[in-house]
Amino acid sequence: MKKSFLFLFLLILGCASDYNKIIQATESAYYGQNYDSAIPKIRELYEGSSNKDKLLFLMEAGMIFHTKGDYVTSNKVFKEAEDIADNIKVSMTRSGLSFILSDNESNYTGEDFERVMIKFYIANNYLLQGDTNNAKIYFRRLDFELKEMRFLAAEYRQNNAARLIDAYVSESLGRYNDARVQYKNMEQLIGKSQNLIADRYFLAAKEGDSGDKSKYAAGRSSLQAYTRSMQRTSPENEKLSEVIIIHEAGKSAIKMSRGRLIEDEYFSAALRGAVEVGLRAKGAGASLAGAIAALSVAENPIPIYKERDPKGSLPKRYFINGVDVGHSDIMNNYSETAMNNFNENYKALITKNLTSLSLKVVAAVIASEAMARAIESGGKGKNNDLVSGLIRVAAGAAAGLAVSQTIAPDLRCWRTIPSNFQVKRVFLAPGEYDFKVESPGSVVTSAPKKLVVEEGKPLFVSVRSYSN
Repeated sequence: MKKSFLFLFLLILGCASDYNKIIQATESAYYGQNYDSAIPKIRELYEGSSNKDKLLFLMEAGMIFHTKGDYVTSNKVFKEAEDIADNIKVSMTRSGLSFILSDNESNYTGEDFERVMIKFYIANNYLLQGDTNNAKIYFRRLDFELKEMRFLAAEYRQNNAARLIDAYVSESLGRYNDARVQYKNMEQLIGKSQNLIADRYFLAAKEGDSGDKSKYAAGRSSLQAYTRSMQRTSPENEKLSEVIIIHEAGKSAIKMSRGRLIEDEYFSAALRGAVEVGLRAKGAGASLAGAIAALSVAENPIPIYKERDPKGSLPKRYFINGVDVGHSDIMNNYSETAMNNFNENYKALITKNLTSLSLKVVAAVIASEAMARAIESGGKGKNNDLVSGLIRVAAGAAAGLAVSQTIAPDLRCWRTIPSNFQVKRVFLAPGEYDFKVESPGSVVTSAPKKLVVEEGKPLFVSVRSYSN
């Protein structure tokens, strides 16, 4: 009998897995720039995973291939992730975290802004292969997602790096109205920055729109255009080509434990109340004290997003043929978006999932009550009220302890993605240039040492940096 109840406990509670430990070896190889080691590790995780983690492992793998510079394979992986993500219509936060004692048992769906990011990487991979036409196809798909999000989600979830690069691609393809629309979207979302005014001036110059040239004339001086000898020149010079630097900076914020559940007064009080009501309704009130006491060691099942690389996320300066051309602008802050999205919903997540969690506690205590009765019956009537009460308290404590040991936050998150995305555009005469990224205290990967600029053809450059 005792063995059957033990089996029931294990069946109800299950085991929680720690994503930090699962991904640790892959992540260590990735940030150590040992991509040939990281790739088989992530492949093994993907092939050995259940469907619930497929999307996340594909997102990690796509990033590894992208950073390695294998843009073709990266796109194959990201497109597989896209197929999964496109079938997901409800974000984790909107549907709530269904704990089931450990949310690690649920499917990883990603957030809407992460699913946009998958398409963003596919578009960028095409750009880095010089394929602006296919990149534009994906920017159009991405734009549809962003439009939908404007009606359903807060503005901080918008991806302005994607909008800006889409505008540059549209200009290069002669789709000036598409570029104008994206600039207007950004004006509404982030206001009229000096660089955005400069971009509007350049678009007007390309179109020959004298009205907008006059309206945005203040931005002309912010356009950085250089001759072959790196002397400043007119940005309207038709012989110049644009160089767009896409800088992926820092390590993204990650999910971490909030600590013990008992340390959160709001959550612990609400859970105690819900468990008490449930146990009394089931006639198991005698086990309440033991269950609650044991739950005091439980970990808060709702994680918190925290920054881990603020220094590595800062803008860096660029040097072309030794000339300082300034730093890029942060156009999308993935870490801030993830933190705002998850952390601001904390109390709502508690409320949504309190019933689910308390039901699991009550179920475990009811099972322990049955075990206590079996023990009492084995005493052949020798137990008095005090002994019976102590048995039930002990049974409640055992149930509470068993539950507390399985309550763990779901720490699954996209750990290889950068903290933010920065963009910079300069105009150069055709030729070959030395390129260097300022990197005090940071590791710079994926940055080319040479820029080969062709006449009439935009050059997209990928830079990755972070602190170790």
